[in-house]
Amino acid sequence: MKRTLLLFASTVIFLVSCRNSGRKIPVDEMKTIMWDMVCADELYAESSTRDSTLKIKKDNFRLYEQVFAAHKISKETFYNSLNYYQSHPDDFKTLMDSLQTYSSMQRNRPIKPAPKPLPR
Repeated sequence: MKRTLLLFASTVIFLVSCRNSGRKIPVDEMKTIMWDMVCADELYAESSTRDSTLKIKKDNFRLYEQVFAAHKISKETFYNSLNYYQSHPDDFKTLMDSLQTYSSMQRNRPIKPAPKPLPR
C-alpha cells in the first residue's frame, strides 16, 4: 500500500512539473512582457497622485491585466513562467540579460517625428 501511494505521489508530481514546464513563456516573449510591465509602472508613477497603498496596488494590477491582454496571456501563465525562471538561475540570468539589452535598445531608439500635415 505504501509503495502504491509513493508511486502515485511521484507520478502526480512528475505530471504537474511537466505541465508547468510546458507552459513556460520563451525568453524573447517574456522580456517584452516584462518591459511592458516596467513601462506600465513608470507610466502610473508619473501620472498618479499616491493616495493610498491599496489604490496603488489596485491600479497597478489593472495595468498589468492590460499588459497580459495585449500579449494574449493569462496572469497565471505569466507568474508560472516567472516562477520557472526564478527557480532556474541560468535561465533567469539569460532572461535578465535579454531584458537589459532590450531595455537599452528601446531607450536609445530614435523618436519618429509626427508626420507633417498634407497641404490643402
